[in-house]
Amino acid sequence: MIDHSVPPTGVLVGVDGSPATHNAVAWAAREAARRRSTLVLIQVLPPSDRPHDETRGPSGRALALLGRARNAAHAAAPHLPVHFAVVDGVVGPALAATAARADLLVLGARPRGAVIDAGVGRTAAHAMGHAACPVVIVPSHWDPGAETAPGVLVGVDGSPEAAGALAFGADVADRDGASLTAVTVTAGSGEESDEDARRHLAEATTGITSSRPDLPLHEVVRQGQPAEEILAEARAGAALVAVGSRGHGAIGGVLIGSTSQRVVRGAPCPVAVLSPPAAAAWAREHSGAGEAT
Repeated sequence: MIDHSVPPTGVLVGVDGSPATHNAVAWAAREAARRRSTLVLIQVLPPSDRPHDETRGPSGRALALLGRARNAAHAAAPHLPVHFAVVDGVVGPALAATAARADLLVLGARPRGAVIDAGVGRTAAHAMGHAACPVVIVPSHWDPGAETAPGVLVGVDGSPEAAGALAFGADVADRDGASLTAVTVTAGSGEESDEDARRHLAEATTGITSSRPDLPLHEVVRQGQPAEEILAEARAGAALVAVGSRGHGAIGGVLIGSTSQRVVRGAPCPVAVLSPPAAAAWAREHSGAGEAT
């Protein structure tokens, strides 16, 4: 049973009954199983007098909704421990607060739209910018039954946020026996040559090559707009993309809020976004696995 007096740990999934929830639960269940962790299904109810990070057990409609989500989780990972929790509040802030001690917070993406906020959603956008753990956004078009490429792709720009994303991506790839691709994007305007970009990228990945010598690592430099080039690289084959939620660093490209949201909106696979606090924690705890330069 989950202890509702403390924030839950493990892999958390926001459940709201929308079609996007099914894919998010399936992905989260498999990830929790790989981590040998627990899965916590959370529904957020309208604000009340309760603190926005105080969870409780579900009842009524919430219990039925979470029960259906548990069925989806067990379809993906039959023996996975699954717990329920309900929290009151505004959805984005409530989920970010509840995930204070979680390994991951997983959310389903809304269908793509013409406007960034319509494609990502206010809930996901808030969590991406504030959660203390990585936030994984699972696309509505992601197929839980499809074969996925055995690779993790990380957008690197020399910022602290990108350093944290690189450390996280290396950890996932190493644990899953996958390859890691670090990609940086230059403007191609002459401000930085490809040779300079490759040197900066190699410096950023030095910690990974020394601490994880057996991890297959590919370094890629592309020219153009960061989001579009990261997406093009992801479409060539990636099981997961990891980016920082914002930041402008030493390696020519820019990974800011709009870029990470565009990557989430257009990615063919789940995307992990690390907020500044989450990135700082990963860079600090795994300082040898991807330091900014």
